[in-house]
Amino acid sequence: MNARATVRIVPGTLLLLIFCISLSACAGLSTPPVLTPAALRQVSPTPGPAQRQTQAAAAATPTPVPSPTPWTYATYTPTLPPADLPAARINPLTGLPAQDKALLDERPVLVKIANWPQNLRPAAGLKQADLVFEYYIGFQMNHLAAVFHGRDSERVGPLAPARMVDARLAEHYQGIVAYASADSTVEKIFAEVLPDRAFARGFAPCPAICTITDTTGENTFVDTAALRTHASEAKELIETIDLLGFTFDPRLSDWDADADTLSLQYADFSVMEWRFDSETDQYVLYQDFADQGSIRIVQSTDRADGSRIAFENVLVLFANYIEYNPTMYDVDFREGDPNQRALLLRDGKLIYGTWSAADPFSPINLFGKTGAPLPLKPGRTWIIFVGTTSKAAQISGSEWELVFSLQ
Repeated sequence: MNARATVRIVPGTLLLLIFCISLSACAGLSTPPVLTPAALRQVSPTPGPAQRQTQAAAAATPTPVPSPTPWTYATYTPTLPPADLPAARINPLTGLPAQDKALLDERPVLVKIANWPQNLRPAAGLKQADLVFEYYIGFQMNHLAAVFHGRDSERVGPLAPARMVDARLAEHYQGIVAYASADSTVEKIFAEVLPDRAFARGFAPCPAICTITDTTGENTFVDTAALRTHASEAKELIETIDLLGFTFDPRLSDWDADADTLSLQYADFSVMEWRFDSETDQYVLYQDFADQGSIRIVQSTDRADGSRIAFENVLVLFANYIEYNPTMYDVDFREGDPNQRALLLRDGKLIYGTWSAADPFSPINLFGKTGAPLPLKPGRTWIIFVGTTSKAAQISGSEWELVFSLQ
């Protein structure tokens, strides 16, 4: 089945615009900004504690992946966030006042959510999440990890098996992680890097993690407040939580292209599509839906109340995937490397940028063309890890397509 025939009609020749190495080769509907080349520091992937443990446990060498090719940005000038937060207690993950200010002093909860197989959809609780991470798990499929910090949700799921990157995300966002199950390698990672902070189905009592039967069968869901309470009872977790990384600005004064639609294609049967709604200034999620031998793109809804899934920001991070086998992947954050490419969609616009995490315990930072912080729109953000060789193309004036690739 051809996704381009069943989902949309795509011209035979796509003009790849974003990742041209030579600026002279980037003529077309949109061109990267003309910038002064800089001597970019070459950073080799450095295994963190989780990855070192993985290699020891798996007794295997990861399949090599291409190194990222940086855009030529002028300088890297990190800007520290303000030392004091306003009295309103702004949620550092959304740029908005927290619904429950007390939660900002506690660890966020990360919930691993299944997006495949299709009969597990729709997910519950995504609309309450501050952040949702999306990443590849093999065989043209993806999983999600939702982060809850400024407010809780009584029902998040269905729970999915854990992957290596879940340990990394929990470290970077200093959180508690809930998951359905994990193979022995991932369990060893959690035991080493997340003691007392990783909870599988059956290892936290209901209502923290509950398996119930509903219209889609037997599924497991998380009550984020109850899980946080159980984690604090299991071990005292009084630590300083520092999640400052993103910057926010309600105004957008500079952008690189219009972007009303972004279609991310893992395969002809696996599509995630974002459509901008100018009335709410949000991107609305649509997904593939197999029905009687054909693939349609349908709007995603929340299982709890049927409301649509919409986010203020859609952020694409180009990253090195580490392959151990066709179903075992990790994402190398290349901590300290500011040259990793990023695309930000907000307000119906697309902005080129870069991303970095200072160390294995710090959140992600975004930078613009001059090295200054790249601001998100205040609100919630959907973050997608794609391989460094993934290709983006501008199909029309405001319609973009991104084809996932690892090699």
